[in-house]
Amino acid sequence: MNGQPKGILGVSACNGAAEDWRYYIAVASTLPAGGFEEYMVPAATWAIFSGQGTGISIQTLEQRIITEWLPTSGYEYGTGPDVEVYLDPTPENTRYEVWIPVIKQK
Repeated sequence: MNGQPKGILGVSACNGAAEDWRYYIAVASTLPAGGFEEYMVPAATWAIFSGQGTGISIQTLEQRIITEWLPTSGYEYGTGPDVEVYLDPTPENTRYEVWIPVIKQK
């Protein structure tokens, strides 16, 4: 739509308990939501990772972020949703970004 980031978004939001977890297929927009549910992504510091490949490659990237990058990065997992940005959703060669909220370790 008319907001940033551009593309189709996958937003994983959890407000505490596991049963409160939701996955939104979304777009960033300043336009009224109309008949759709509106979810406001809170401001955060984001670690952004780019990838390209088939659908399974985004899951592999997310796993590597959590198990390899995060423990050695000097950051910890922040509060807020994880965001997947699908820049080119062509199934056989998707271009995407994974955004995770982070907080500098003390």
